Amino acid sequence: MSGVNEAMAAATRLNEIGFVEFTTKLVSDVFDTLVASNLRQQQAFIELLQATSRSLKDYVNETKDDIGPGEIMQLLTALAPRNADTPDTSESPTAVIEGGKLTAQQIEAVNTSVAVTDPSTGAVISDPKPAKAAALKPEDIDAIRDAVATRIAANKYTLLKEMVKLGMLRLVVTDGTIESGLNFHSYGSDFLRNNSSRYSSQQFQLKANAQTGSILSAWVKASASTAYTSVNVSTSNTASGSSSGVDVTITGGVKINFKTDYLPLETP
Repeated sequence: MSGVNEAMAAATRLNEIGFVEFTTKLVSDVFDTLVASNLRQQQAFIELLQATSRSLKDYVNETKDDIGPGEIMQLLTALAPRNADTPDTSESPTAVIEGGKLTAQQIEAVNTSVAVTDPSTGAVISDPKPAKAAALKPEDIDAIRDAVATRIAANKYTLLKEMVKLGMLRLVVTDGTIESGLNFHSYGSDFLRNNSSRYSSQQFQLKANAQTGSILSAWVKASASTAYTSVNVSTSNTASGSSSGVDVTITGGVKINFKTDYLPLETP
Protein backbone atom coordinates (compact mmCIF):
# COMPACT_ATOMS: atom_id res chain seq x y z
CA MET A 1 0.00 0.00 0.00
CA SER A 2 1.43 3.41 -0.93
CA GLY A 3 2.11 6.09 1.63
CA VAL A 4 -0.78 8.23 0.38
CA ASN A 5 -3.18 5.31 0.63
CA GLU A 6 -2.02 4.59 4.16
CA ALA A 7 -2.58 8.18 5.16
CA MET A 8 -6.05 8.15 3.64
CA ALA A 9 -6.85 4.89 5.41
CA ALA A 10 -5.76 6.45 8.73
CA ALA A 11 -7.92 9.51 8.11
CA THR A 12 -10.99 7.35 7.59
CA ARG A 13 -10.51 5.98 11.14
CA LEU A 14 -10.98 9.38 12.78
CA ASN A 15 -14.08 8.18 14.59
CA GLU A 16 -11.95 5.65 16.48
CA ILE A 17 -10.20 8.48 18.36
CA GLY A 18 -13.28 8.94 20.52
CA PHE A 19 -13.47 12.71 20.37
CA VAL A 20 -17.15 12.74 21.30
CA GLU A 21 -16.45 10.60 24.35
CA PHE A 22 -13.52 12.87 25.25
CA THR A 23 -15.69 15.99 25.14
CA THR A 24 -18.51 14.31 27.04
CA LYS A 25 -16.14 13.27 29.82
CA LEU A 26 -14.62 16.75 29.93
CA VAL A 27 -18.03 18.35 30.49
CA SER A 28 -19.17 15.76 33.04
CA ASP A 29 -15.89 15.94 34.97
CA VAL A 30 -16.17 19.72 35.20
CA PHE A 31 -19.66 19.54 36.64
CA ASP A 32 -18.70 16.71 39.00
CA THR A 33 -15.78 18.82 40.24
CA LEU A 34 -18.02 21.83 40.88
CA VAL A 35 -20.56 19.73 42.77
CA ALA A 36 -17.83 18.03 44.82
CA SER A 37 -16.27 21.38 45.65
CA ASN A 38 -19.59 22.73 46.85
CA LEU A 39 -20.16 19.63 48.99
CA ARG A 40 -16.73 20.04 50.58
CA GLN A 41 -17.55 23.63 51.45
CA GLN A 42 -20.85 22.58 52.97
CA GLN A 43 -19.11 19.85 54.95
CA ALA A 44 -16.63 22.39 56.30
CA PHE A 45 -19.53 24.62 57.37
CA ILE A 46 -21.23 21.71 59.16
CA GLU A 47 -18.03 20.76 60.99
CA LEU A 48 -17.52 24.37 62.07
CA LEU A 49 -21.04 24.64 63.41
CA GLN A 50 -20.72 21.33 65.22
CA ALA A 51 -17.47 22.44 66.84
CA THR A 52 -18.84 25.77 68.05
CA SER A 53 -22.14 24.31 69.21
CA ARG A 54 -20.32 22.66 72.11
CA SER A 55 -19.44 24.54 75.27
CA LEU A 56 -15.92 25.92 75.71
CA LYS A 57 -15.21 23.39 78.46
CA ASP A 58 -16.29 20.43 76.34
CA TYR A 59 -14.38 21.71 73.32
CA VAL A 60 -11.18 22.17 75.33
CA ASN A 61 -11.41 18.74 76.92
CA GLU A 62 -11.97 17.11 73.52
CA THR A 63 -9.25 18.90 71.58
CA LYS A 64 -6.39 19.81 73.93
CA ASP A 65 -4.71 16.44 73.42
CA ASP A 66 -4.52 17.22 69.69
CA ILE A 67 -2.36 20.31 70.26
CA GLY A 68 1.09 19.58 68.83
CA PRO A 69 4.42 20.10 70.61
CA GLY A 70 5.38 22.80 68.12
CA GLU A 71 2.44 25.00 69.13
CA ILE A 72 3.17 24.45 72.82
CA MET A 73 6.86 25.26 72.40
CA GLN A 74 6.03 28.43 70.46
CA LEU A 75 3.85 29.78 73.26
CA LEU A 76 6.32 28.74 75.98
CA THR A 77 9.14 30.49 74.14
CA ALA A 78 7.10 33.67 74.08
CA LEU A 79 6.08 33.45 77.75
CA ALA A 80 9.29 32.08 79.29
CA PRO A 81 12.35 32.36 77.05
CA ARG A 82 15.81 31.20 78.12
CA ASN A 83 17.28 33.05 81.10
CA ALA A 84 20.45 33.07 83.17
CA ASP A 85 19.35 29.95 85.10
CA THR A 86 18.76 27.83 81.98
CA PRO A 87 21.33 24.98 81.86
CA ASP A 88 24.05 25.56 79.29
CA THR A 89 23.83 21.95 78.16
CA SER A 90 20.39 22.56 76.71
CA GLU A 91 19.63 24.25 73.39
CA SER A 92 15.97 24.78 74.26
CA PRO A 93 14.65 28.25 73.39
CA THR A 94 12.54 28.27 76.55
CA ALA A 95 13.44 28.11 80.22
CA VAL A 96 10.76 25.45 80.78
CA ILE A 97 13.13 22.48 80.82
CA GLU A 98 14.24 20.04 83.49
CA GLY A 99 16.50 21.83 85.98
CA GLY A 100 15.56 25.26 84.68
CA LYS A 101 14.25 28.08 86.84
CA LEU A 102 11.72 30.72 85.89
CA THR A 103 12.06 34.32 86.89
CA ALA A 104 9.31 36.04 88.86
CA GLN A 105 8.13 37.81 85.70
CA GLN A 106 8.03 34.55 83.76
CA ILE A 107 6.10 32.80 86.52
CA GLU A 108 3.53 35.59 86.49
CA ALA A 109 3.30 35.54 82.68
CA VAL A 110 2.80 31.76 82.47
CA ASN A 111 0.24 31.50 85.29
CA THR A 112 -1.76 34.48 83.98
CA SER A 113 -1.73 33.39 80.35
CA VAL A 114 -2.83 29.77 80.88
CA ALA A 115 -5.90 30.70 82.90
CA VAL A 116 -9.07 30.08 80.84
CA THR A 117 -12.41 31.78 81.50
CA ASP A 118 -15.60 31.29 79.48
CA PRO A 119 -16.36 34.76 78.08
CA SER A 120 -20.06 34.01 77.66
CA THR A 121 -20.67 32.91 81.26
CA GLY A 122 -17.66 34.21 83.15
CA ALA A 123 -17.05 30.75 84.59
CA VAL A 124 -13.44 29.71 85.20
CA ILE A 125 -12.59 26.74 83.02
CA SER A 126 -8.98 26.29 84.08
CA ASP A 127 -6.63 28.15 86.43
CA PRO A 128 -3.94 25.67 87.52
CA LYS A 129 -1.03 28.12 88.15
CA PRO A 130 1.57 25.49 87.19
CA ALA A 131 4.67 27.75 87.20
CA LYS A 132 6.55 27.89 90.51
CA ALA A 133 9.76 29.43 91.84
CA ALA A 134 11.86 26.28 91.97
CA ALA A 135 13.99 24.13 89.72
CA LEU A 136 11.61 22.45 87.31
CA LYS A 137 11.08 18.72 87.59
CA PRO A 138 9.59 16.50 84.85
CA GLU A 139 6.16 16.56 86.51
CA ASP A 140 6.30 20.38 86.70
CA ILE A 141 7.08 20.60 83.01
CA ASP A 142 4.18 18.26 82.18
CA ALA A 143 1.80 20.41 84.20
CA ILE A 144 2.93 23.58 82.44
CA ARG A 145 2.63 21.99 78.98
CA ASP A 146 -0.84 20.64 79.77
CA ALA A 147 -1.98 24.11 80.89
CA VAL A 148 -0.52 25.66 77.74
CA ALA A 149 -2.35 23.10 75.55
CA THR A 150 -5.59 23.99 77.30
CA ARG A 151 -4.97 27.68 76.64
CA ILE A 152 -4.27 27.06 72.93
CA ALA A 153 -7.42 24.95 72.56
CA ALA A 154 -9.46 27.74 74.17
CA ASN A 155 -7.93 30.26 71.75
CA LYS A 156 -8.97 28.11 68.78
CA TYR A 157 -12.51 27.89 70.12
CA THR A 158 -12.68 31.68 70.39
CA LEU A 159 -11.37 32.02 66.84
CA LEU A 160 -13.98 29.59 65.51
CA LYS A 161 -16.76 31.52 67.24
CA GLU A 162 -15.56 34.73 65.61
CA MET A 163 -15.52 33.01 62.23
CA VAL A 164 -19.12 31.94 62.71
CA LYS A 165 -20.11 35.53 63.46
CA LEU A 166 -18.33 36.78 60.38
CA GLY A 167 -19.52 34.06 58.04
CA MET A 168 -17.54 31.58 56.02
CA LEU A 169 -15.71 32.52 52.87
CA ARG A 170 -16.94 30.42 49.97
CA LEU A 171 -16.33 30.13 46.25
CA VAL A 172 -19.27 30.63 43.91
CA VAL A 173 -19.21 29.92 40.18
CA THR A 174 -20.90 32.75 38.29
CA ASP A 175 -20.27 31.67 34.69
CA GLY A 176 -17.85 29.56 32.75
CA THR A 177 -16.78 28.29 29.36
CA ILE A 178 -15.85 24.74 28.50
CA GLU A 179 -13.63 24.46 25.44
CA SER A 180 -12.87 21.27 23.54
CA GLY A 181 -11.02 20.93 20.24
CA LEU A 182 -9.50 18.34 17.94
CA ASN A 183 -6.61 18.79 15.51
CA PHE A 184 -6.19 15.92 13.05
CA HIS A 185 -3.46 15.84 10.43
CA SER A 186 -2.74 12.95 8.06
CA TYR A 187 0.07 12.93 5.52
CA GLY A 188 1.62 10.54 3.04
CA SER A 189 4.26 10.47 0.30
CA ASP A 190 5.87 8.13 -2.24
CA PHE A 191 9.24 8.36 -3.92
CA LEU A 192 11.12 6.51 -6.66
CA ARG A 193 14.78 6.94 -7.56
CA ASN A 194 16.69 5.31 -10.44
CA ASN A 195 20.41 5.90 -10.90
CA SER A 196 22.49 4.28 -13.66
CA SER A 197 26.07 4.59 -14.88
CA ARG A 198 28.24 3.08 -17.61
CA TYR A 199 32.00 2.63 -17.82
CA SER A 200 33.89 1.70 -20.97
CA SER A 201 37.61 1.15 -21.42
CA GLN A 202 39.64 0.02 -24.50
CA GLN A 203 43.41 -0.62 -24.59
CA PHE A 204 45.68 -1.85 -27.38
CA GLN A 205 49.31 -2.89 -26.85
CA LEU A 206 52.03 -3.97 -29.34
CA LYS A 207 55.30 -5.47 -28.29
CA ALA A 208 58.19 -6.28 -30.73
CA ASN A 209 61.75 -7.52 -30.17
CA ALA A 210 64.41 -7.94 -32.93
CA GLN A 211 68.10 -8.88 -33.05
CA THR A 212 70.45 -8.95 -36.11
CA GLY A 213 73.99 -10.20 -36.60
CA SER A 214 76.71 -9.29 -39.11
CA ILE A 215 75.23 -11.72 -41.59
CA LEU A 216 71.59 -10.81 -41.82
CA SER A 217 70.16 -13.94 -43.32
CA ALA A 218 71.73 -16.34 -40.86
CA TRP A 219 71.38 -14.41 -37.70
CA VAL A 220 68.02 -12.73 -37.97
CA LYS A 221 66.00 -13.21 -34.79
CA ALA A 222 62.66 -11.44 -34.35
CA SER A 223 59.60 -11.72 -32.16
CA ALA A 224 56.35 -9.75 -31.93
CA SER A 225 53.20 -9.89 -29.84
CA THR A 226 49.97 -7.93 -29.63
CA ALA A 227 47.37 -7.45 -26.90
CA TYR A 228 43.89 -5.92 -27.03
CA THR A 229 41.73 -5.29 -24.01
CA SER A 230 38.14 -4.05 -23.94
CA VAL A 231 36.13 -3.50 -20.69
CA ASN A 232 32.47 -2.50 -20.47
CA VAL A 233 30.77 -1.99 -17.07
CA SER A 234 27.16 -1.03 -16.57
CA THR A 235 25.59 -0.29 -13.13
CA SER A 236 22.04 0.54 -12.14
CA ASN A 237 20.67 1.47 -8.69
CA THR A 238 16.95 1.65 -8.06
CA ALA A 239 15.34 2.67 -4.76
CA SER A 240 11.70 3.15 -4.02
CA GLY A 241 9.75 3.67 -0.84
CA SER A 242 6.78 5.27 0.79
CA SER A 243 6.12 7.04 4.05
CA SER A 244 2.98 8.01 5.86
CA GLY A 245 2.04 9.28 9.23
CA VAL A 246 -0.76 10.52 11.40
CA ASP A 247 -0.48 13.41 13.84
CA VAL A 248 -3.42 13.80 16.23
CA THR A 249 -3.72 16.39 18.98
CA ILE A 250 -6.71 16.55 21.31
CA THR A 251 -6.91 19.65 23.45
CA GLY A 252 -9.39 20.49 26.17
CA GLY A 253 -9.70 23.42 28.51
CA VAL A 254 -12.00 24.84 31.14
CA LYS A 255 -12.41 28.53 31.85
CA ILE A 256 -14.41 29.35 34.97
CA ASN A 257 -14.93 32.74 36.58
CA PHE A 258 -15.28 32.86 40.37
CA LYS A 259 -16.56 35.34 42.87
CA THR A 260 -16.43 35.15 46.65
CA ASP A 261 -18.93 36.10 49.26
CA TYR A 262 -19.65 35.40 52.89
CA LEU A 263 -22.34 32.96 53.92
CA PRO A 264 -23.88 34.02 57.24
CA LEU A 265 -23.96 31.11 59.66
CA GLU A 266 -25.87 32.73 62.45
CA THR A 267 -27.99 35.83 62.91
CA PRO A 268 -26.51 38.56 65.08
